[in-house]
Amino acid sequence: MKKLAIVMIVVVAIAMFVLAQADGDRYLIKNATIIPVEGEPLDSADLLLEGGKIAAMGDEIIVPDGTKIIDASGMFVYPGFIDAHTHLGLAEIGAVASTVDMREMGKENPELKVAWAINPHSVHFKTSRINGTTIALVAPSGGTYPGMSALVKMDGWTIDEMLVKEEATSFINFPMSPRPTRGARMGPQTQSQVDVTAKLVEKIQEYLDEVRHYLKLRELGAENPDIIAPDLNPKFEALAPVLDGTLPVIISVEKAKDIELAIKFVQEEKIKAIFRGCVQGGKVAAKIKEAGIPVIIGDLYTGPLEPEDGYDAPFRNVSEMAKAGVQICFSSGYDPALGKDLTFHAARAVAFGLDRDEAIRALTINPARIFGIDDRVGSLKVGKDADLFITTGDPLDLRSEVKHLFINGKDMDLGNWWQTLYDTWKKRPIK
Repeated sequence: MKKLAIVMIVVVAIAMFVLAQADGDRYLIKNATIIPVEGEPLDSADLLLEGGKIAAMGDEIIVPDGTKIIDASGMFVYPGFIDAHTHLGLAEIGAVASTVDMREMGKENPELKVAWAINPHSVHFKTSRINGTTIALVAPSGGTYPGMSALVKMDGWTIDEMLVKEEATSFINFPMSPRPTRGARMGPQTQSQVDVTAKLVEKIQEYLDEVRHYLKLRELGAENPDIIAPDLNPKFEALAPVLDGTLPVIISVEKAKDIELAIKFVQEEKIKAIFRGCVQGGKVAAKIKEAGIPVIIGDLYTGPLEPEDGYDAPFRNVSEMAKAGVQICFSSGYDPALGKDLTFHAARAVAFGLDRDEAIRALTINPARIFGIDDRVGSLKVGKDADLFITTGDPLDLRSEVKHLFINGKDMDLGNWWQTLYDTWKKRPIK
């Protein structure tokens, strides 16, 4: 009996500790310039964080006893940034195959969930949040249907702690016209390649028609015992929410011709799509806007698709789509080690014409809306998750420094691999 009582006490103590950890500490951020994103900036305002949420915002906040105070005088508070396409947690060291798990064998794997493969202890999560990123969409790669992405917070002991959405989007790797080789000109061969792209799209449509046929037979078999339903097919079942429009699908496209082809495909298939890349999207921005398709900007470590586009085409392209009314958001690209550069891509787009406030929206509320989590994150509002950061200046300015970053109301340790290397090598003796 005593052993049972001891066990019960230990269980209760553990439960209380877990709850305390989940709630986090209570913080009051004082005297900051608050940038809520949805709404006007608040000068010399306070922000109360409690229970992992934003509890109060403004002036004259009643502060409970035991609240930790952070004086943010002269500093700025922004909602946490969202990286809209990454491989964080899927690759550690590119040259070591055993640490890379971004794709599976075969072309059709729509049922696979990338969340199963994410390493929550990857060093890249810490290095990627130093500029204010608190949430990332982790995506699979490879094949025509590589699987389902996951939305994760940038902190947690286990993947279950990190998950915002286990099934955030599906993917269709759309065939893309190849970039011309140096000095190549349009001719019969290039035209043939464009025709091949269209034929590959027809193959994708045939596969989706096969999925629809399967789903219809399964439905009829459930209603009528005289109809023999096909055996359960996990791949086809995983595409059911894509075809009924409840699960968005990310389609990567670059050239204007391919974008037009993808718009036609989306409209014919009646699916909810998100484009990624769109390096020539500015040329057909009005069509993208009319179709109501948001765009994830790929990393801007890139050059023009065509020589005649000009060296600055990828950077101007972002502002051209935004000015046309296309909803955009930013991503850091395929290399997890470059997740820290998310703000650099936004800053480069601003340097080439993108409105600065629109760039901030493209890092916060836009991706939150695109992925259906704007009720929780993306702006600073009472009741939303306490995912935010305090910075010394404009977060798009490389000279600014993030002093505090909160995820679920927890003040994160901003130590990281890059800082460790810096601290180590600056102690090297100079002879």
